[in-house]
Amino acid sequence: MSEGNTVWLKGWCAMCLQNDCGMLIRMEDGVVTETIGDPDTPTNRGKLCMRGGLASIPGYYDPKRVRSPMRRTNPKKGLTEDPGWEAISWDEAYALIGSKMRAIRASDPRKMAFMEGWGVCDELFAREIMLKNPETGGMAHGSIFATAFGTPNNVPSHGILCPIHFASNLVHAQHPEQIADLEYCTYLIAPGRTVGGNTVCPHSTARLTRALERGMKLVVIDPRHSPEASKAHRWLPILPGTELAFALAMIHGILFELGTYDEHFLKERTNAPYLISPDGTYLRDAQSGKPLMLGSDGPRPFDQVRDPILDADLEVEGEPVSTGFRLLKNGMRLYTPEWAEKITGITAEDIRTVTREFVEHACLGKTIVIDGFEFPFRPVQMGGSGRGACSHRNGTHFDLCVKIINMLMGAMELPGACTGGSRPGPCPDILRPDEDGTVTPIVEAVPRDFHFPPHHIDGGEFFPHKHTTPPIVVRNILDPKRYHLDYDIELFIFAGANPVRSISDQDLWIQAMSKVPLVVSININFDETSCLADIILPVSHFLEKDGIRIYKPPLQSIDDDLRGLEMILARNPVPRRFDTKSSDQILYDLARAGGFLPEMHSLINRMNRLSEKHRLDPEREYPLEDIWDRLIAELFGDGHSYRSAQAAGQLYKYTATGKKGYNYFYWPGSATRHPFYFERLPRTAKKLRENLRKAGIRHPAYVNEEKDFFAYYTGVPFWFPSHVREAPPEYDLYVINWKTGFRLHGTGGNMANPWINELREDDPYEMFIHIHPATAKEKSLDDGQEVWVESMHGKTRGKLRLTGLIHPKVLGIPGNYGGYNEHYINPVMPAGGAWFNILLPAEEAENLDPISGGLDNSPKVKVYPIGRQPGVFSK
Repeated sequence: MSEGNTVWLKGWCAMCLQNDCGMLIRMEDGVVTETIGDPDTPTNRGKLCMRGGLASIPGYYDPKRVRSPMRRTNPKKGLTEDPGWEAISWDEAYALIGSKMRAIRASDPRKMAFMEGWGVCDELFAREIMLKNPETGGMAHGSIFATAFGTPNNVPSHGILCPIHFASNLVHAQHPEQIADLEYCTYLIAPGRTVGGNTVCPHSTARLTRALERGMKLVVIDPRHSPEASKAHRWLPILPGTELAFALAMIHGILFELGTYDEHFLKERTNAPYLISPDGTYLRDAQSGKPLMLGSDGPRPFDQVRDPILDADLEVEGEPVSTGFRLLKNGMRLYTPEWAEKITGITAEDIRTVTREFVEHACLGKTIVIDGFEFPFRPVQMGGSGRGACSHRNGTHFDLCVKIINMLMGAMELPGACTGGSRPGPCPDILRPDEDGTVTPIVEAVPRDFHFPPHHIDGGEFFPHKHTTPPIVVRNILDPKRYHLDYDIELFIFAGANPVRSISDQDLWIQAMSKVPLVVSININFDETSCLADIILPVSHFLEKDGIRIYKPPLQSIDDDLRGLEMILARNPVPRRFDTKSSDQILYDLARAGGFLPEMHSLINRMNRLSEKHRLDPEREYPLEDIWDRLIAELFGDGHSYRSAQAAGQLYKYTATGKKGYNYFYWPGSATRHPFYFERLPRTAKKLRENLRKAGIRHPAYVNEEKDFFAYYTGVPFWFPSHVREAPPEYDLYVINWKTGFRLHGTGGNMANPWINELREDDPYEMFIHIHPATAKEKSLDDGQEVWVESMHGKTRGKLRLTGLIHPKVLGIPGNYGGYNEHYINPVMPAGGAWFNILLPAEEAENLDPISGGLDNSPKVKVYPIGRQPGVFSK
């Protein structure tokens, strides 16, 4: 569109990981003057949050961006060391990195590691992919770029503080997370997670608003009074890391106090009636190998029993055997609301009230007809997958309890019930049963293959169901023998990732990057990780990038507005200001320089399921536009191309609406079964024990591997505290962190954005450490006072904000600020705020979830006034 010297360009916003809001960019006389939502895009429908609508432009005009490829001339690394940057050409940069890649591929591809972050979440070749080994069934995690190179060491930077995938991958084959169907939901419990408002995402916030206006009751369980809590039916401020106790008490209440649950669903659509052996795995038929259930005529293979007995103990060939339901029921017997009150700080009365309301709203026995198809109607959900609740050492057990609560109501993959990001339409196989009759697990619920000596720098052999574990990576770079590794990392490429700021172990990362011979950062800014690199490859601002975005399912929730939507967004870029490229172009060029472009083409074909007509020839080289044309034609037909998508801003269609938008429709009744008893975990533990014995080693992270690791791989969740050891009494508070509308994912170069900085500095809460007034009074602290917050690992400073919107035993640090030091070279972060991540310890045995590998993100801290204390990196 053009009006005189004014041109409107269509594209999409990349200021958060969702990356699916259509955008219109206004240019006047070659200058970008405005960004607004594209009303033609079915997701945001013309709306943008303040990040996209206000703050995209300053990122584009940021004078401190990396303007060309840079080479380090000072070998000494540190955040206060001048790298001595020297501008070089792209050809020089590719030659230096390409020769290193070719040498590593020829000797041992494991010696290259690749870390991608949210800074490249709008592109195709860096994002995480999962590939199943057809011979072993094991899951391999990588990216198109790293997997094509041949390294197993693809280590996403995101996720260590957000390990939300395993339970959904296991129970209903959903990825990336569990979400709520807000079209019909009448009662939603949100523990430690956002349903849209906290992220200020236009379309998820709109869905929540519509549901609340319709009358849905929202219960928020969170130490902090979040934006969602301000709209909630109930806010229950809970102590961090005790969400598991709350969930266990809910299960106890349903089973022993109310005695009301969907027995038909448990019998016909879960493995609750399966018989379990003493070792925790299925009791199997000697001839067929199928799991057994108990019928009126005794144990039979699961597919031969019409009316299984749900709750039973028995002996089979002299061994005690129980149904999965009986084991779960026995495990929950002691977890009363009174027991949970002492741990969580939430009264037994409130726990009982929420449990009763949840059951009352579940509509047990009712159905709903959609497009002539009759569904069971269970319009309730306890929302798992919450970063705040899952990012604890006991987080996976909590998330599994959430699945149990939903399954007790039969509220799984139905209208108004628990669902996930994997939608039907192009793939109706989400709930397809495996050989045991249960939903085929995906992604992280499929254990990784075991190798010895290990292949993976991130401990994948020893944490088979883990998400992403950068704390293990950095320790193993510094000491490979601790995990029996027989190689060193010689090349580490970071793409849109900044582990120094955004994870933990800041001092260790500085040491590791000093040890690795060649560190490459693909980035838009001189952030901390880039300042420690040997070569920086500059990424264009997202407004400058051409390319496509294949729509991913929405996060947080769904309703009929987006049900069945398939979409590709295309961008009309503004002129590039500097000698920069998109990360996709950079990775494609590096694959050519490193000699593995054929492997990359093969993976593009495989991961996008390209038909013969549209497949890339491994031996050819393609302009990226040609690749985008093929992807678009595969999804929308040969009449469509990148140019036609650019003209419209997006191509979209609705392929699975109404009844076809629910996974239950494809696998109704007893056609599949959800794991209610989590037999995969003891099965994984059994296999890992065998592998460790064969290798002649013990688990490298634990002194007592049975007590401290294998004990958690059980079919029935149980209570254990999030902290292994009690902190000294002076560490008397917890600290929590949350993403904010100002600082969500670090995408779009928003850390250095002056417009966002100006807004957040004026915000009365954003740049402060939140403390309850009663707690401040007890400690003689005042509003606005500068304080130290200190954990047993590190400390940070900031100003206090007294507020009743936080639990009295909790400090709150929003966003990812602080750590600013005027002596840093090229500091990206503005002054002000506290640096939450510096407080996080990350030793495996004490701080990581033994199943997901997630990092506990609520350490105990103390707070005290600033005196003559050393700076932020002091321990």
